[in-house]
Amino acid sequence: MSRPTLNTEVYAAIAPENFKDSNVGKVAVVTGAARGIGKAIAEALAKTGANIAILDLDIERQQQTKSDCERHGVHTVAYACDVTNFEVCERVFKQIAEDLGPVDILVNNAGRNSRLPMAMEAFDEFWGAINLNLKAAMICFWQVLPSMRERGEGCIINIASRAGTVTTPFAGAYSIAKCGLIRATACWQAELELDGFGDKIHLYALHPGAVRTDMILPIADKVRAKYPEITEKWTTFQKAFRVLPEVCGQTCAYLSTGRGKILRGKYFDCEQDIGIVVAAGGEALKGLYDLKVDFLGGLPNDGGTAIAGMEQKQ
Repeated sequence: MSRPTLNTEVYAAIAPENFKDSNVGKVAVVTGAARGIGKAIAEALAKTGANIAILDLDIERQQQTKSDCERHGVHTVAYACDVTNFEVCERVFKQIAEDLGPVDILVNNAGRNSRLPMAMEAFDEFWGAINLNLKAAMICFWQVLPSMRERGEGCIINIASRAGTVTTPFAGAYSIAKCGLIRATACWQAELELDGFGDKIHLYALHPGAVRTDMILPIADKVRAKYPEITEKWTTFQKAFRVLPEVCGQTCAYLSTGRGKILRGKYFDCEQDIGIVVAAGGEALKGLYDLKVDFLGGLPNDGGTAIAGMEQKQ
């Protein structure tokens, strides 16, 4: 079995020319699309021919994204939207349906990381980050899934993070939310398949890779003063962030076309060559690209049913 190569730039399997006109007539929504990764995702989907709805806190900050998408000949509309507010989202998504049509592709990208220890955050700051990184995505699910279920097709991509799979100091709310987002992706996929949708509605959780964006804030002085060794390690680690945002953007384009359905419900790192991973096949991927817990002695994570089985044998 081939080991996936790692990439910092767009590579052959996700090259834009592979997906030209693949999504013509479809509607894609990208949240947090004003800059960085969200902007790259919106433009990548525009290159596939999809009409684009871009959501951020205000329309003005999205003008460059809008212009860049329109260069590819697609209809692009910018919406001012607080994605943490259910009523606002309900109103905006209804407007999207009127302006562009029902949503075929949703990319939940909006998020932030304060880079503060949880003990240094006010509760409202801490919970606000969870709202943006997790609740907002779920609100958007509620806006698009009824229509997707009714039409029997759709694609949802959640921009997660490696932080949701490891224990990371100074990223508590972010890690908690991203972990929840990864698990929510798997749970929603499982329920959709129980309801008979198979791979027609396909969901993914993506780590965008080590991308240097505006979200990578400098460590606050008060944190640096209290934790000099950890902040020095973080500064060194941050210097290794060199993946282009277009890698995530083009990975979203790949998945939006249905070419990676074998990864539905799973967590994927965009730095890996998705072509190699998909070619490995379902059997090879069983138990991989998922959150899991291992116990001493190989005990199963079965909720205690192993004990019940042992008692029955006695």
